[in-house]
Amino acid sequence: MQSDVLAALAAFEQVAAHRSLTQAAHALGVTPAALSQTIKKLETRLGVRLFERTTRSVNLSEAGHAYLARVAPALASLKAATEDLQSSAGVEGGTLRLTLSYMAGQFLIEPLLPEFFAQHPHIGLELMYDDGFVDIVRDGLDLGMRIGESLERDMVAVPLTREFRMRCVASPDYLRAHGTPRHPDDLAAHRCINYRMRSSGAIYKWEFLVDGDIAEYAVRGPLITTHWQTGLNAATAGLGIAMGWDLTLVEPLRTSTLVEVLPEYSAGFPGLYAYHPRQAHLPLKTRVFLDFLRERLPTIAP
Repeated sequence: MQSDVLAALAAFEQVAAHRSLTQAAHALGVTPAALSQTIKKLETRLGVRLFERTTRSVNLSEAGHAYLARVAPALASLKAATEDLQSSAGVEGGTLRLTLSYMAGQFLIEPLLPEFFAQHPHIGLELMYDDGFVDIVRDGLDLGMRIGESLERDMVAVPLTREFRMRCVASPDYLRAHGTPRHPDDLAAHRCINYRMRSSGAIYKWEFLVDGDIAEYAVRGPLITTHWQTGLNAATAGLGIAMGWDLTLVEPLRTSTLVEVLPEYSAGFPGLYAYHPRQAHLPLKTRVFLDFLRERLPTIAP
């Protein structure tokens, strides 16, 4: 098979996976214009239209669906063969595309980047932040990281940290002005800072361990945000009570800029997991990164 045909088939697979020339071009490291020309040349060579294009979307045609079903397994076999050869020769390289939450990125992964790149200079990382669940197969990614309870069942989950706890916090000034709640029921009389989940659009109901069971509370207050750090900043400024993972609260609690309230009702949740599709062959770059995290994360996660 000619090398240009093989490259065109790989480009075809990426466009089919992303349903976007722009996103597929980004994944391949080429311009959208160059990728569009590659696809057009492949369609001309085959004599069929592989995609139905509009100004807003790129979708497989009926012929494209049939063709992808035939070529995708062959491309996967070629990729696996290459990675097997590199693995047996001890060669590691390539770019690992990873989706993760802002919390995991800022507090767990980013502090380890200098050490990882020093140990593995031939592996690149592309970090894509999204607090909602991401379909890594659909989006052509290698790995995802989420709190354990939010994983899809058809994924292989790799535990990376201990469980996290949700903690309720407020500034000393707020507590002096408004008093300290003694039971989650007392939050109805307080100003609470809410978090809207981008994945579902719903406002997160605060969870507490009450009488041995997890109880949910719909709280009210002056601010709703889609980013946890905004909520903690608002709490630090005295605007109300916020809820956050203990991972994000180590420094504010240490310096007493925030004070924990209702600690006896704090609920625990599964820790951080990496996830990837079930497959017989895991790429070397993915195995190297996971091994590094399993070794280093326990030393920095609180």
